[in-house]
Amino acid sequence: MSEFIYSLPSHNRAASYQHFRATPSTGAIGADIEELDLTRLSDEGFAELRQALLAHKVVFIRDQSLSVSDLERVTQHFGEFGREPYVTCMDDHPHVVHVLKEATEKTPFVFGGAWHTDWTFQERPPAFTLLYGHDIPPFGGDTCYANLALAYEWLSPGMKKLLANLDAVHSPEMAYGVNARHNALLENMAIRYGSDTSAEVRSHPLVITHPETGQKVLFINPAYTTGIKGLRPDEARPLLDYLFKLATSEAFTCRMRWRQGTLAIWDNRSTWHMPVADYHGMRREMYRTTVVGEVPSR
Repeated sequence: MSEFIYSLPSHNRAASYQHFRATPSTGAIGADIEELDLTRLSDEGFAELRQALLAHKVVFIRDQSLSVSDLERVTQHFGEFGREPYVTCMDDHPHVVHVLKEATEKTPFVFGGAWHTDWTFQERPPAFTLLYGHDIPPFGGDTCYANLALAYEWLSPGMKKLLANLDAVHSPEMAYGVNARHNALLENMAIRYGSDTSAEVRSHPLVITHPETGQKVLFINPAYTTGIKGLRPDEARPLLDYLFKLATSEAFTCRMRWRQGTLAIWDNRSTWHMPVADYHGMRREMYRTTVVGEVPSR
């Protein structure tokens, strides 16, 4: 684990790096990384890439040519593989999710097609997610990202005090439980859904301290956060809805356009992401891994 970077700001700023060139996507979040070959990057280069990732929250590493095995090796530079519940990984690569949408599919629905942070119902949710664009349409399929540290920073002192000691309840029920029949629309992915998910329900602090940056972060998301511990649903829902709406304000987000050979890496501890389902009738093939994180804490 890297040392805390107590001076790291929540907003997005340009910086110079020795091993690559980084261009911020917006003033809030994200950076395009160029002049870098991940298959030849040194350990020192990966350490610098991690610092860029922590600073920009999500990086888009352009013009790569990665095999699935290359993706696995890159992932392990950031930590141990995470656990992938509810999705079936590749037979020969048990930590890699093959994210495929064929041009012939009947509906425009896409995997993960709502604002979320990956697997927050786990005891140790992912620290990072890596997504590699192997076969990308000429347009469409952008991914949006939100900076949850910046959203928290915007809150009033009174709201921060109110949230400080609350725990949010996280569950996979809406996405993968007994009524999650939308998964049947994913024709070329093996999604496990429709069973009792009560064993996966877990509480985490609503506001966490990022273990590497020291930033305070809103650790909730619309896909998996179902309530607030100790509050009735009709008490919790208005508060969560307000925070959900706030986090997707344009001032806290960016929208990344994919290109063939782009590897996106994002910090799940401080971001949301949402794929845009606007490429119906075009093929897209991607490969995804996660890195296990820490138990979220205040």
